Amino acid sequence: MTADSEMGMPLPDYEVEQYFPREAIQESPEEVRQLRERYGYIRTYFKRHPAAHRDLQRWLNQGRVGTTYDVYLTESVKLAAIAALGGGLVGALVAFVFAQLGVLAGLSLPALVSPGLAETLRPLKVPALGFLLALLVGSMLGVGTYYVRYYLPKSRATMRGRNIDILLPHAIVYMYALSHGGMSFLEVIRAVAEADDYGEVSGEFEMIIRDMDLFGNDLFTALRNSRNLTSSLNFEQFLDDLLSVIDSGGDVTAFLDRESSTYLEEAREEQEEFIETLSMLSEVFVAVFVAAPLLLIVTLMVISFLGGNTLVQLYALSYLVFPLGMAIFLLLIDVLSAPYTQDTVRTKDDTTVLDEIQTVLTDAYIVAKHELQRAREERWGDGDVAADGGIADARMDDYRRTMVVHNLVDLLDDPLELLKQQPYLTMLATVPAAIAALGAIVVLGLASPTLDAMFADPYGTTLWLVAVPFAIVTVPLMVFHEMRRHYEQSLERRFPDTLNLLSSANQMGIPLTESLALVSRWSSGALASELKTLRNDITWNHDTNKALMAFAARLRVPQLSRVIRLIASGGRTSGDLSRILSVAAEDTRNRYKLEKSRRRAMGSYIAIVVIGYFVYLFVILMLGASYLAPLAELSLPETAAGASSLPMGISSVPIDRYNVVFLHSSLIQAIGSGLLAGKLADNSALSGLKYALGLAAVCLVAFALV
Repeated sequence: MTADSEMGMPLPDYEVEQYFPREAIQESPEEVRQLRERYGYIRTYFKRHPAAHRDLQRWLNQGRVGTTYDVYLTESVKLAAIAALGGGLVGALVAFVFAQLGVLAGLSLPALVSPGLAETLRPLKVPALGFLLALLVGSMLGVGTYYVRYYLPKSRATMRGRNIDILLPHAIVYMYALSHGGMSFLEVIRAVAEADDYGEVSGEFEMIIRDMDLFGNDLFTALRNSRNLTSSLNFEQFLDDLLSVIDSGGDVTAFLDRESSTYLEEAREEQEEFIETLSMLSEVFVAVFVAAPLLLIVTLMVISFLGGNTLVQLYALSYLVFPLGMAIFLLLIDVLSAPYTQDTVRTKDDTTVLDEIQTVLTDAYIVAKHELQRAREERWGDGDVAADGGIADARMDDYRRTMVVHNLVDLLDDPLELLKQQPYLTMLATVPAAIAALGAIVVLGLASPTLDAMFADPYGTTLWLVAVPFAIVTVPLMVFHEMRRHYEQSLERRFPDTLNLLSSANQMGIPLTESLALVSRWSSGALASELKTLRNDITWNHDTNKALMAFAARLRVPQLSRVIRLIASGGRTSGDLSRILSVAAEDTRNRYKLEKSRRRAMGSYIAIVVIGYFVYLFVILMLGASYLAPLAELSLPETAAGASSLPMGISSVPIDRYNVVFLHSSLIQAIGSGLLAGKLADNSALSGLKYALGLAAVCLVAFALV
């Protein structure tokens, strides 16, 4: 029993479903048999023990998974069984390889086993150990799959709650703008639910609207149901306060005005905690991917000096373990950063360059297909030509051809702007160019793509076959990405002041069109030209809302597009446009401050990552210059006596292999450290390309000079 039910207050239907009985349901044998016939043994077991999985059902509901705990756990058991079977096969394969190498036969039985029993068990030792290894691997994968699936909804609900916490202040500002314009609170909630600009917050309000429209609940009950189910403590507190205001008949508009600043401060605190997490991860990166590789490389060198063969381990660490570990580390940061950067994701109403390219190419394909069909029918006289949709009018054909050509010309009119909008498009040209450069290098004899050439001249071969193609692909990508970032940051920095000027001008009675003309003369760059276009659009078409939406589409900056939609939505319901503009300016400024504070706070940790790489490079260079170079001179077969006088194992040290690994590991570290620096600063691996290219250049210059 809950507190509400004990007080005699009935719980809402949706809330009742969140509470499970504390003890297992006691069914008769006949009821259990019927359940097993209907659901199967596994699902029936989970359905009969609901109390043990109350938390899981709540996580599923909070994460909007859309299934019940018994169905979810049944699927988890099936996936765990498949993983266990696959793990058993992998374990059997590993056991077979170990048996062929003699590893299993070389293992000794425990000392507790008597000599007679040991002699009896010796013929069965290899198959028994192989079976145990397969069983161990299969069990680990099966159990791991089940528990990962079990706690995955909790992680999803937690991430969703963080996303709500970050976007909630901006959603409240949007609600205030609509409420200030005179819109009823129910329509405000409906507007937020339909505005997917606010991510998971829109999803929460969408559930409130669905609760009222589909289940017939009143607003108070729907808000209470959402409050009991949300995964965000901040949103839960907001709904508590909102319910109190509605119940007491308070001023909802004034309440939203107060709450926006309150939750913005909490969003700042959330981001500070996130920045602390990133700082810890940067230190972990230096320890795991800088200090640990150096320690392992030195250890393997010492073992090699003593006569051991450590090349396989060295190759595995340098070319597999550490690159894969860096990729996983970057993925981890991306997952952790997702809730704090969702407000930069484009919504379904935003059109990208890729969308435009896809539309134009689709239209061109349809027209070309139709033209081929018509030519074939005219050639063999198969009858009338029918275009897509049954249109056979020659004028329509001419119109469609003209529009496709016009769209293609318009799209390719400014290729530099196209590449700036979508830097990945540069790879359509740079990847073939890199492949052609590789072919030219091989044909001209500048480098040979063989292992012998790599061991004979590691620096020259790596420079021509790896560094040059990598630079051809990444330098244009980096340049256009940085141009795009500079454009967005410039707009984000200037836009709040522009909105404040528009608000002041509107407050003094200057019409919006004249205000735009005034501000465009004060502004400079792309923003000034776009403001002039916006003014002309309003003047010629007399549709402010449509002009603002077109302005948002042209900017292609998601954060600013949301603010412009806020102005458009608030302007439709309010005559006080100056207040709406000032609210939008403050919201934009707060967003920009959050991003700027993150970049400023992460500057020192980026320096730590870069300095850590320089330490790694310095140690690697010293190992090559102080140890490998003298060993190479000592190992020269000048005389038989000189060779025999070398210390044990020195003559067998694979110095050429170490030179290759040292160079390649330094380049891999440079790229990984650079991408991490960009991820920490701007949450974008592309922003780290400038660091990666710079560190790689330093590495190549250093190896050339040493």
